[in-house]
Amino acid sequence: MPSPRSNRPLKLDDLKKPDLAAGNNPFKDDLVEEGAEADVHAPADYRGAYEPKVNSNGPLLVTMALIGFLASALPIMRFFWPFVGSVLGIFGWIISLLIAPVTLTYAVADQKAIRLGKFTEQGAWLTNTAFWIALLAIVNAFVTVVSIFYFAAA
Repeated sequence: MPSPRSNRPLKLDDLKKPDLAAGNNPFKDDLVEEGAEADVHAPADYRGAYEPKVNSNGPLLVTMALIGFLASALPIMRFFWPFVGSVLGIFGWIISLLIAPVTLTYAVADQKAIRLGKFTEQGAWLTNTAFWIALLAIVNAFVTVVSIFYFAAA
């Protein structure tokens, strides 16, 4: 009779042998079925065992959101500073509509990572601020475009 730890492939006759039955299966995983591991519906840990928590990208996101918001306001500058508004107006929309959606996407991803525990709570307010400023920049860019076309048609 081969030992249960031999490299020989198992056959159907091996199932009848008592040394392979009743928990002596060499291919059995050592599963812990007690405590929190026994709950099938327990949430899986988002981080690995040795993965550290990191800070969120809040300051970078706020900077990007402010650049997008100020760029979306460049077309309005032609009323206050005619040269800058006429030269940089169209570029403001382009810059705003390139930067603000990216900032919004990263802010949503950072908010989700903070909720799941991958990022620390340290920069959560900066991430939330960046989310709202980026959303405001997108709305500002679209409202400016619509209002200019509306007043140009009138």
